[in-house]
Amino acid sequence: FSPTASAIWVNALWSLSLAISLACFLFASLLQHWIRRYLHIVQGPRSPQHRMRIRELMAQGIDKHYLLWVAAALPSLFHVSVFLFLAGLLVSLSSTIHAAFMAVSTCVGACALLYLGFSLSPILHHDSPYYTPLS
Repeated sequence: FSPTASAIWVNALWSLSLAISLACFLFASLLQHWIRRYLHIVQGPRSPQHRMRIRELMAQGIDKHYLLWVAAALPSLFHVSVFLFLAGLLVSLSSTIHAAFMAVSTCVGACALLYLGFSLSPILHHDSPYYTPLS
């Protein structure tokens, strides 16, 4: 048995999509845990001066360890995961059912154009409410 090239591509794309999705879930749950821990530490029953010092120390740690970058990367990784899944779906359908491939590729293409429009909108129009990680 020798798998076809499209089967190898589909398995690779879907496996990458699944791995990235699971990593996003893991990092998002860790991020939620870290936020809860931060709130517990800085909102404890202490004097306002003590809470201020703790908050400043934690803010320095957040900056030092790039926590905001990690949080900002999660939506981008999830979007990559969705794009990989859709690419695998298109490869799968292209080698099997032509009519389904045409319908799905039209829908995926329209969504990709919308996503591109949402990404470019804040660059072209500064008052645009739309934003994506690519913006």
